Amino acid sequence: MWTLRLAASLALPLVLLAGEARACATCACGDPTLTSMGTEQPFAGRLRLATQVRAWGLDSGQVTVDGLALRELRMDVSAAYAPLPWLFLSATLPVQARTVRDVSLAREAGWGIGDMEVAAKVFLFRDRQFSANHLFGLLVGTRLPTSSTLRDTQGRVLSLDAQLGTGSWDPLLGLSYTAFLGDWSFLASATGYLPTRGREGFRAGPALRSTLAAQFQPATRWALRMAVDGLVEGESNHAGVRDEVGSGSLVYLSPDVLLSPALDVVVQLGVRLPVLNRMRGDVRQMPILQVALAYDL
Repeated sequence: MWTLRLAASLALPLVLLAGEARACATCACGDPTLTSMGTEQPFAGRLRLATQVRAWGLDSGQVTVDGLALRELRMDVSAAYAPLPWLFLSATLPVQARTVRDVSLAREAGWGIGDMEVAAKVFLFRDRQFSANHLFGLLVGTRLPTSSTLRDTQGRVLSLDAQLGTGSWDPLLGLSYTAFLGDWSFLASATGYLPTRGREGFRAGPALRSTLAAQFQPATRWALRMAVDGLVEGESNHAGVRDEVGSGSLVYLSPDVLLSPALDVVVQLGVRLPVLNRMRGDVRQMPILQVALAYDL
């Protein structure tokens, strides 16, 4: 029940802004393409709610020397609203459950709210007012220090690896291009993050995330999507000491199936498979399993 209350609290301000209910989203934008959260066609008054659940993990170091295993189940609750045809405002709040086990088999576990992300996407160009074939967008936003410092049952602060966020303000800036061409649609995007110093004097390294995706939709109710997701991350810094562990580059191959079981509802099922790993510190990423649900009001 607490997750439902959380989703409602995020959605309420945007619902109030949306005003009167509209017809179905595909009728309003004139494009029946199934889209995941963040790739939708913009039109004034569009309100979209979504939730995404991901299971992921990583292992780092040498198992018998300095090995560490991290596992996490994460649910992102999101809301996006377009007050104008060229502007999308969005907010995403993560709820996470994380465990960390080191080489001594000592185990840390915690759950709660992570660092929230808010952003504004400005569409700089669209070739048509409705049902655009080509869209260029600029993304501006930041991560907020909404995660609390986790402690164990004796009141001791958990390690940084077990915390659910850095507790820092992390500005972000991105560009995207989306094309809708009949049964096919394409996405190219890149977003850079410049973290500030947060909990215990820790500052994550600057990062660049990119996506190249193609989607084929042979029917109104389902579509197939394939993407290549990339990450390049710099060295982190802990209280003035540089740390290269976890820096480097990583590439995922990301197949998805999108389904529309009902009007204005899109379900996305997928996996993120690490196919190229150049992360320092012997970091080994596991496949990411995810399921997402988006609903247009």
